Amino acid sequence: MARLTLLAALVVPLAGTAQQDASEAIRAAGVCARCHVISVVEWGYSKHLKAGTGCVSCHGESRGHVADERNNVKPERLPRGAEIAGLCVNCHTNQDRKKACQTCHHPHALADPRKPPSTKDERLEQLEARREKYDRRMQEGERAAAARRWDAALAEFRAALAEEPGDRAAAGRARMCERRMNPGLPGFEIAGAAFDDATGLPRQVRVAGQGIPMLLVPGGEADIGSERFAEARPVHTVRVEPFYLGRHEVTQAEWKAVMGSNPSAQKGDLLPVEQVSWEDAQAFVTALNARAAGGGFRRPTEAEWEFAARAGGEADEAYDLKAPRAVESGRPNRLGLFDLGGNVREWCSSLLAAYPYDARDGREDARAPGLRVLRGAAFSEPAEWYDRAARHGERPGRRMRWNGLRLARSVPEQR
Repeated sequence: MARLTLLAALVVPLAGTAQQDASEAIRAAGVCARCHVISVVEWGYSKHLKAGTGCVSCHGESRGHVADERNNVKPERLPRGAEIAGLCVNCHTNQDRKKACQTCHHPHALADPRKPPSTKDERLEQLEARREKYDRRMQEGERAAAARRWDAALAEFRAALAEEPGDRAAAGRARMCERRMNPGLPGFEIAGAAFDDATGLPRQVRVAGQGIPMLLVPGGEADIGSERFAEARPVHTVRVEPFYLGRHEVTQAEWKAVMGSNPSAQKGDLLPVEQVSWEDAQAFVTALNARAAGGGFRRPTEAEWEFAARAGGEADEAYDLKAPRAVESGRPNRLGLFDLGGNVREWCSSLLAAYPYDARDGREDARAPGLRVLRGAAFSEPAEWYDRAARHGERPGRRMRWNGLRLARSVPEQR
């Protein structure tokens, strides 16, 4: 197990040959390397790659397995035990050993059975030594961070990163320390003293000069979608970077302060703005960005919206309302976000396109034609629309009295 774990580190600079082997293996394995990194590096470390024996050779094309990111569909062929030996016969004809290949070999990596067992693997020893230094540095860094000695913690995490170049954990912890040492964010005013332990970002902020409250949504991975709705299938995993999301829907007072007018059918400064189209919402964020340092304000993608709803806990219960209610008059979820379910539907940035969600497929192009996504149930809608996975599509130029918006922003670069 230690050898499998340490061989994954061959993808970072060590020796020229090791790095080239790992990089070539990852390229050759293609989509399989997305999930099976360690197995792919093991395979590249062996002679299988040069012999042209790849993933498909042993496991088949396995298209269903590749498409199902939740691992519900297994590879077409998954040889175990004696079945593996049968795959080796064409290349390895040693009659005495072919029935028990795994006594010398890992299924993916070819050890050299001619080497005496006592022979030391110098590359492995180097990796083990680097891993020990890395672990020690990370532990020291965490101790310093717990004591709020951010400069000392930063030095340790950077030292750990030097031992394991490209390591996401060390890089993330170093970035956290940098943020704690310099917490200011352009375009934001920090509200309160709470900071996120993982990212070092302030949990509560306000849009500078506008006072619109926003909350940090920590990034991570989550399953979105639902088998309940045809348009929400399949359930799949998305990764979302940390971002800020409005604590409540944009109010009529906030809209008027930026746009100078109020399109809402039912008037009230603390009511959510409604009767706005996707294009109207686009004009609002454009005008806001012209005023805010650094710009970058937008609407959330639908993946971000559902991620926030799921990270915050259960969706709001269905309210028997005939009209919008004042913001923050209901219950917030665990993140402190109000009315992700209920009040008005919220325009997202995304085009309504088939799942799985992929931000790179054009659905986040603001110039692309098509229906745009609305999320969250509106007042007077049936209870089933309060499901966090429910998706709505609407023409971008259409104004309806149950459609509003919530502000979002990616984490801006610090000053």
